[in-house]
This record gives sequence, structure tokens and C-alpha cells, in this order.
Amino acid sequence: MLLAKLLYYIRGYVVITVSGRYPERFLNVCSRRHILVFNVFPCSAGVIKCCVSMAGFKMLIPIARKTSVRIKLIKKCGLPVLLARLKKRKLLCFGCLLCVLCLIIMNQFVWKIEIVGYKALTNRTIMENLEECGLKIGAFRPSIDEKKIQNQMLIKVPELSWLWVDKNGSKVTVEVKERTLPPVMHNDGAYYNLVATKDGVIDSMVITSGMPMVSLGDTVRKGDVLVSGLLVSEKGVPPREVHAEGTVTARVWYEKTKAFSLWSPIRKETGEQKRHVTLFLFGKEIKFFKENDITFKEFTASEHEFEASIFGHYLGITLHYTQYDELETEYEKLSVESAAANGVLEIASLLDEQAVNAKLKERRSDYSIIDEDTIEVSVVAEYLENIAEQVIVEAPAEEDAEE
Repeated sequence: MLLAKLLYYIRGYVVITVSGRYPERFLNVCSRRHILVFNVFPCSAGVIKCCVSMAGFKMLIPIARKTSVRIKLIKKCGLPVLLARLKKRKLLCFGCLLCVLCLIIMNQFVWKIEIVGYKALTNRTIMENLEECGLKIGAFRPSIDEKKIQNQMLIKVPELSWLWVDKNGSKVTVEVKERTLPPVMHNDGAYYNLVATKDGVIDSMVITSGMPMVSLGDTVRKGDVLVSGLLVSEKGVPPREVHAEGTVTARVWYEKTKAFSLWSPIRKETGEQKRHVTLFLFGKEIKFFKENDITFKEFTASEHEFEASIFGHYLGITLHYTQYDELETEYEKLSVESAAANGVLEIASLLDEQAVNAKLKERRSDYSIIDEDTIEVSVVAEYLENIAEQVIVEAPAEEDAEE
């Protein structure tokens, strides 16, 4: 069906109406004479609308006379009609061709570089090194040697272990992977202890190296040695120095108290909006707004970006706009129980941020009324957390050892 419609468009066709007492006789005669008639549907009693190829349209007059029907031309469609119109608008055709030619030429240059995958390194550091290797805004795309850039970047930036350059039209995506640097080596004779990073009660221990200095259920303070890297034998064997390793999980308590108002703010959109539109055209930034023209006291901002592309190839044109929606704040008085519940959730979220990589075991909360508009909420949370941290113990200097 799609191929047939395409052929109709290429050859050209006309849309007509056929009116008379017996329009179906007209269709039968056209069929016997192999005249292509399609998209036939009735308009009213004795009137039908259909499409006929341009070649067949010239043969319809004698058929119309024979079948006593009237033919009315509605419109001409198809590629021949379009070309006939364009012949009268040569300047428009020239402008379109010139525009396409400019896009093809500009597509041969790099207008956008996107870097993904970096963590410790900054975008600016990677971009500066890429520019030194020849990959920069405005670079001639066919002259970019991806393999050469990969090799040069891995040499220039030792923090990188892998780099990939992907060219997609005028956009180049550089994907990087940072190297895991080896640990810093210390002087010979140094060893590590596992030291407590905070107060707690020992819940479990998994020691892979070193001598435990605490037992399950012991209360420890921040800075206490949990596992010693100095192995001492009771049989008179000289002590042996190792790097203490393992995990020491302790029960750790976090507590926080905070005052909350019973009046809860509710923010709603007023319907007022403003947009800041920026056009990135072949590496140039064109702003269609004035700076600092947002007069809203409260607002939300959402960013949107559209890249012009043909068949997935970036053309060097990006439309970016930021939409600002004005907000207004209304206040609703909550019950003491609701305000306390909201306060517990907020404090619990803050405590979870403090207890990184810890597992919540128990949480207790309480509240008290300060005045008719304010309450005070207290939360005590117990976590299971690895509190062991390696701390180096430097070997004594040779002079001190001799003394």
C-alpha cells in the first residue's frame, strides 16, 4: 500500500468528483479501459469522489459523455505538480539548494563535544587535553583520527585507563574510564592498625589480617585500636608487622533534635511562565533573553534541549530553553501528630545521610509541644556500621632504634 501511494505521488494524480444518475457505470467503463481509479468514496446521492492518474484523466471526457456524468476537477497532486510550481520559483529552489549545501559543508566540522564517564577528573581538564590533541570545536571532522587521539590522551592523562571517540555528524562523544591508581607505598617496616572511627558497641568482626584487640560486646571510643598490625607471640618470637585488614561492625547511635512549625507551606503554580531560549549555532551561543529578568520570588526551573539531526546525524544546531514557572506559597496548619510524623521523616533522612553505608537496626522518636505553633522532635537511630579504618604506624627511625 505504501509503495502504491509512492508511485501515485511520483506519477501525479488528480482528485475529481463524478456526478450523475449512474456514476457506477462510469467506474465500470474506466475499469474495462484499464484507467486507474482509486480512493473512491461516495459524497452524496449520485456523487462520488475519486482519484485518477494524470494520464488516465485525459481519457475521461469521452467516457463521461457515454455514461452521462459530469466530471469536476478538485485539485492536482503529486511530484509533477510540485516541480511545475518550483519552476516558477527559481529563486526559492536556489535558496533551498544553497541551504542544503551549507548544511552539508558545516556538517563536516565539529560543533559539539560531549564527555561522559569521568569522576575524579574535570570536564575542563579533559577538554583542554583533547584540544591539544586536535579535537576541538570547529575541527575538520574527516581529519580527526580517533585512534591517534586515544593513544595521545592515554599518554597525556595518566589517570585515564580507557578512552573512546565516537563521531556522529557534527557531534563528537568522548567516553572515558578512569584508572584505579595503586595505593601509596610507605617506608619499609611500617604497618597498619584498624582504628575505630566513632564510638559504638562491637557487634561482629571479620578479621583477615592482624591481632584483634577487642571482643564482641565491647564498648569502644573513637580512636581505639580495634585490630593491631603488630603480631606478638608469647613464646619469645620477635613481633611481626602486618597490614591489619578486615571489617569491624558496631552498633552506632545517631541522635538529632529539631524544632518544627505546625504551619506547613504548600507551593502551587500560578500559571505564570517565562522561557530563556538559547540557540547554539555551529559553536556560537545566541541568547534570546535578557539576563536577570526573572522577577518571580519563588519558581521552579526545568531545562529542555533539542538537537537538529538528519537520520541520526547531528547538524550543529541545538535549541536549549529553560522554563521558569512561578510558585505561590500557602500555609496549612497541621495536627500535632502529622507535624511530628513529618518531622521524624525529615530527621531520619538527615541521619541516613550521616550514616553512610550503614544498616538501620532500630529507630526511636519522641516529640514535645513548645507552644501552640511549634513542636520539638527528637529521633535516636541505631545503625550497624563498619567503624574500622586503616591507620599507618610508621617504623621508628634507625637512630631511635639504636638508642
